[in-house]
Amino acid sequence: MISSRDETTRHKQGQAQQSSYPLVPRRSDRLQSVRNTKKQKLEPDNAASNTVPLGNGEDSSSSSSSLITRIGILADIQYAPIPDGYSYSGSSRYYRFALEAAQHAAQQLEQEKVDLVVNLGDIVDGKCQSIATNGGIPLPDVDEYGRTVGEQCVDHVLAALSPYKFGTILHTYGNHCLYNMDRPLIQRKLNIPFVQEPCGDLVGYYSYKRTAENGTCLRFVVLDTYDISLMQRCPQQSQKRQDAVQLLQSKNPNYPKLENSPDGLNGMAQRFVAFNGGVGPLQLQWLQQTLDQARQNGEMVVILSHQPILPGSSKPICLVWNYNDVLRVLRQYRDVVAASLAGHAHKGGYKRDDKSGIHFRVMEAVLENSVPTYALVAIHDDQIEVQGFGNCESAVYKLDHLTIHKKKNDKNNNNNNNHKNNISYNHLKRNDNFEDTATTTAVAELAQSNALMSASD
Repeated sequence: MISSRDETTRHKQGQAQQSSYPLVPRRSDRLQSVRNTKKQKLEPDNAASNTVPLGNGEDSSSSSSSLITRIGILADIQYAPIPDGYSYSGSSRYYRFALEAAQHAAQQLEQEKVDLVVNLGDIVDGKCQSIATNGGIPLPDVDEYGRTVGEQCVDHVLAALSPYKFGTILHTYGNHCLYNMDRPLIQRKLNIPFVQEPCGDLVGYYSYKRTAENGTCLRFVVLDTYDISLMQRCPQQSQKRQDAVQLLQSKNPNYPKLENSPDGLNGMAQRFVAFNGGVGPLQLQWLQQTLDQARQNGEMVVILSHQPILPGSSKPICLVWNYNDVLRVLRQYRDVVAASLAGHAHKGGYKRDDKSGIHFRVMEAVLENSVPTYALVAIHDDQIEVQGFGNCESAVYKLDHLTIHKKKNDKNNNNNNNHKNNISYNHLKRNDNFEDTATTTAVAELAQSNALMSASD
């Protein structure tokens, strides 16, 4: 049986790599220009009413709900030290500015003292591997600290995010992460606690729990949607890569020559491209066990993943290969799972599952916006409020499909206060130990980085 892996063990095992080298992202004038000419875009989207036409958008001011936690969310930063460009579909991409947008978000979220920040994957862009070809000044293949180009670029973003130090940053990883790093390096850099499955492949799924003052427990369940994938899997030895090859051979006639092309694929079949991935059977088993434990404990659950899961929340080309298997598990726990948050589809999206009531939100990409785009999310026991900044849509999602945590509250109030305090104490104690070591280096690196950027202005 696969054990349920929560933050109290997995984050400690996935200790972030420490270093003392300087980080030197170059400052641009875009953020100052944004402040001067587009100041209104940095205010919360629809801040006056906090009501938007996404899903169950309602006026949150009428709510008498109890706040569980406040978090910040960024998706698809995809920084690269190259000039602005375009996606394959023609959308503008602000590769260098993404770094400053991430730093702006981190500074604001630190001021707000949110409990944690979530990065939904693709922290850097694949074009970091071809900087000169894309008009940038190339970085050394391996620098004096032994870092590859991809690792250097990731460190630039981690320095940009380091102003946020009030809580923990939870990371998922995406296809662009894999274009730049293998999984062991992702584990060291992003603190994602990979586990080696019996087949020998590494998979990065885990859960993270918070307990509110009223005793309500919220568990973030982080899925690895590149469990089954081609990327960074050994062609000769990886069973998961072999499974991916067989799937693409049977579903996409463009494979292998044009493995990322959906040409000739219709509807939902467009998801069978190489920049996507799937969730393996052992991870699905772990997911079910984790949700079952959450039900028994009266916990609310929020799913985090890089790829979207529900059709209609994004275009088919961005969906998890076996989204139906994941949905089958989630729908069994409609009384526990409040929402699913994902990235990957840069324009964002939303759909509420009509079979379960679970909310599926895709967050807008940092990369494709000329103003800092991120969200501050307040999770209550009866609704989720998304306060969007820049071009991130705001919304209020009612959690009227949840029942289990409401039943558990009575038990917590009557006889579980001591247990609640012990959980909170252990959780905070272990996170403090982790965060202290992680941020000590981050603060030093940011100071060095800012000094170098100021010198270059």
